[in-house]
Amino acid sequence: GDRTRLIHDLNKMKEMNINNLRIIAGSEGPADSQKPVNVLMPEPGVYNEDMFKGLDYTLYQMKKHNMKAVMVLNNFWQWSGGFAQYVSWVKNTTVPLPPSYPENDPRAQSSWDDFINHAASFYTCEECIDMWKKHIKTVINRRNVYTGKRYKDDDTIFSWEFANEPRQNNDGTLPMTDEFIEDISGYIKSLDKNHMITLGSEAHPSFGKDVFIREQNHKNIDYATTHIWVQNWNEYDPKNKTEANIQHAIDYCINHLRETAGWALKVNKPIIFEEYGMARDGWDGQDEYDPATPATNRLKYYKAILNEVYKLTKKEIFQGQNFWAYSGEGRPASGDSRDFYLGDPAHEHPGWYGIYDKDTDMVNYLKNMGKKFLKLN
Repeated sequence: GDRTRLIHDLNKMKEMNINNLRIIAGSEGPADSQKPVNVLMPEPGVYNEDMFKGLDYTLYQMKKHNMKAVMVLNNFWQWSGGFAQYVSWVKNTTVPLPPSYPENDPRAQSSWDDFINHAASFYTCEECIDMWKKHIKTVINRRNVYTGKRYKDDDTIFSWEFANEPRQNNDGTLPMTDEFIEDISGYIKSLDKNHMITLGSEAHPSFGKDVFIREQNHKNIDYATTHIWVQNWNEYDPKNKTEANIQHAIDYCINHLRETAGWALKVNKPIIFEEYGMARDGWDGQDEYDPATPATNRLKYYKAILNEVYKLTKKEIFQGQNFWAYSGEGRPASGDSRDFYLGDPAHEHPGWYGIYDKDTDMVNYLKNMGKKFLKLN
């Protein structure tokens, strides 16, 4: 990595009144086009110590910046290996990569349904779960080479998150079972009673209230999460400049925030708005992935939805928000997008959702809004 860049970006985020970062604490499998060049665990039980030291150093620097880390232990999606890689290790198959970025990847020949079914089979794959538990134990008991503290004793860590967006498959035949949630949450608590646990789920509207309540209503799950992606969910088109387009996205997001707030109250859990973002203005021939393209709709969107999150936080339902994502000093360039260190993961087009240090209006808005949120603590 680039440690000088890391410190610069942490400094900038601190100026923006950001005090919580969500970071990956597990990446698996051989390098491919849709995940990082270097991973933490290239083979089952085999660790890249340089990558672990990079995680150590990140936590060390976050401590110096008075920030907390949500430690994400796995991933439903392919961009870090995740569930799909564990299943492929156990079944001795290749991961069925769906079409994504880069375009025309010859290895990405499977459908999204095929990939999702493959990843969701993880929940009932006992050998996969046992393999993952060994990783969880390794991470929780890791001793940071810069601080001398084990992760389980490090107050820089805010919580352990099962995975990025664990979900059922599309027809509901492969759910994240209650047995799975009880098993993993209980296992984490047996190793570390100092930190909170969350699932990291989207609260996707297509799965609805009943799935949310069932998944969150477990004694070892300390708080809920929701993610909202208006473009990915076909509720917003960055190439459409009409006011109706952006207003629909705002209304959709606010309605789902209110909906998930109600669901969280049903299970008596606080909730965090853990992922959201918007592309740059793609109309009139503009490239929404180009850092030089304006992001006027993004600013409108952030202002509207964060005002709603602020109101729900004042009511002590929501307890924070994490935008996706801060790309800081990074910029897309020619070559391998995995070398740019952007907020956009390797399977998505570089520059899609990242906020750069030069996005002055957005940076200033987030700084001022962050100050308001901090006063609620």
